[in-house]
Amino acid sequence: MAFIVIPPSPPSKGGNSEVKGVKVWQSSAEDRGKLIDFIKDYRDAYENNKTAWINNLNDYLNQLSEILHIDELLELIPKSCSRLILIPHWFLHIITLHCLPLKDGQFLYQRFSNGVGYVPSCQLLKLVKLSQRENFTRLFAIKNPTRKDLKPLLGANLEIERISQGFATEKTIIIGELEASEQTLENRRQELQASHCIHFSCHGKFNNESPRDSALMLADPDGNLGELANLTLAEVFEKFDLRECRLVTFSACESGIIESKADSISDEYVGLPSGFLFAGSSSVVSTLWTVDPLATTLFMTKFYHDLKRISIQDQGSIAIVLNNTQTWLRTLNSKKLTRIKNSQKFQQLLDRVFESKRDRRKFQDLLEAAVKREPYPFANPYYWTAFIATGV
Repeated sequence: MAFIVIPPSPPSKGGNSEVKGVKVWQSSAEDRGKLIDFIKDYRDAYENNKTAWINNLNDYLNQLSEILHIDELLELIPKSCSRLILIPHWFLHIITLHCLPLKDGQFLYQRFSNGVGYVPSCQLLKLVKLSQRENFTRLFAIKNPTRKDLKPLLGANLEIERISQGFATEKTIIIGELEASEQTLENRRQELQASHCIHFSCHGKFNNESPRDSALMLADPDGNLGELANLTLAEVFEKFDLRECRLVTFSACESGIIESKADSISDEYVGLPSGFLFAGSSSVVSTLWTVDPLATTLFMTKFYHDLKRISIQDQGSIAIVLNNTQTWLRTLNSKKLTRIKNSQKFQQLLDRVFESKRDRRKFQDLLEAAVKREPYPFANPYYWTAFIATGV
C-alpha cells in the first residue's frame, strides 16, 4: 500500500522518497495486513451488528488513523497547504478519511482551512475543474418517493422545507411522494438539467456485484415496477447533462458508497457520486451510511444555510462548508438543541410538515432522546462523519 502526497509547491524534506515533487509514503507489509484485518472487522460489524458498529466507530477511526500513520503523513505536507483533496484507493473509499482523529485532538479536516474533499480520480478532478459554476439560484428537489417496499424517510419533508427556504419560490421545483418517479424525471429532464442545485431526499442502494446498477430509489407505490422504478448509475452516465449544476446532494442511505469488494484490490471508483460528476456537476455531497433522521435534517439545514452565505463559485467552498457543518453538529450542545426543540416557530413548522401525527410524534421522540445525550447529543462519529464532499 502506498500513500502519495502531491504538494502545490516544491517539496519540503521528508518522506521515504521524492520524485519530481511527489512524495511517496510506502507502508509496511505489516501495516497492509493490519488494514485488511481492520476492514474485515469494520465491514462485518457494519453489516451484521450495527449497534456495536455505532458504539465502536470512534475506536475504529482511531485504529485506522494509527494504521495509516496519518500524523506522519501530515509531516510531509507543507504547513502552508490549506486544502487537501483525497483520492482513496482500495478499501479506503468506504471510510470517512477526512474525519480521522489526529494525535493533537483535532480531526484531519481541521488541519486544512480550505477544506478536505474527495475525487474519484485525477481524470475526473481535471474534468470538473475545467468549468466554473457562478450561479446557485435554481433548486430541483426529489422528496420522499412513495414505495411499497420501503418506509418513508421520517425527516425528508422537514429537510426539504428548510432547504427550499433558501431559494426563491419561482426558482424552486419540488417533486414528492407519488410524483417522484423516474418517468417524472424524464418528463422534466430539461428543468432538472437547468438546475444549479439538485437534492435527492430518498432511499439509495449500492450494488456491490454490479456498481452500474447502484440506484436512487424513486416512486413505485404498487411495487409493480421493481428495478425499473430506480434511477441507476448507468442511466445517469447515459442520459444526464448537468453542466449547469454546482451541487448534487444525496441525503439517501449509502449514497456515497463505491465499489470496494473485500477480496479485491481494485482501485476502481464506481458509485453514484462519480456518475453525477461525470454528468457535469461540479460537486456531490453524499453519505456513507444511513444517518439518524434528526441528525440528517439538522445537518442539511445548517449546510444549506451556510452555503448560501458564501461565494459558491469558489473551488473548495462545498468542502469548507461541509467540514464546518460537521464541526457544528459534533459540538451542538444539549442546551442549544433544547432551545431549538422548544422554539414555537420550530414546533409550528413540525405541525405543518408532518401529515401523520404518528410521524410527528416519532420525530419529537428523537428530539427528546437527543437532548438527554448530554452534553453533546451528536458527538458520536455515527451522526456527523457520514457526510462527504466529492468534486471541487
